[in-house]
Amino acid sequence: MILFLDVDGVLHPDPAPTRHYFCRLPLLEEILMDYPKVEIVISSTWRLDWAEESEQIDGMKEHFSLALKNRIVGATPDHRRTPSSCAPSGLAGHLREWECMDWLRTYRPAGTPYLMLDDRPWLFRPNNPHLMIVDCDDVFLPGNEAELRSRLASRCG
Repeated sequence: MILFLDVDGVLHPDPAPTRHYFCRLPLLEEILMDYPKVEIVISSTWRLDWAEESEQIDGMKEHFSLALKNRIVGATPDHRRTPSSCAPSGLAGHLREWECMDWLRTYRPAGTPYLMLDDRPWLFRPNNPHLMIVDCDDVFLPGNEAELRSRLASRCG
């Protein structure tokens, strides 16, 4: 099971002062501890702060607890400069979903369960059942916990 994870607007407000960065990460980590089969792929623009994928992964791991560091298995590719004609059918106008699907196709077998946790619905196809949207002002709150747990449980088997 793959969780594609955005940061800004999910783990802290967007924008947020530095002191508030990752303020909601402890709640997310608490939930993920109950789902040990969930692996994390960073889909956030935070991944673009590093040139190489290995640096992206290592850089993002610094923010997570020791228990979850090894569950960060990747970062989505950057298709911002890729011609939209290269996107799979239906994804040309939905950049974040295109990047997530490209990572999934490259690194996991077909049929791998996944969930995308984000605050920007316009980066995904409408009514995508694999997408959980949180409000960018409120970010991931305890009120989102039941929905996330339900979605993870249904995908983790």
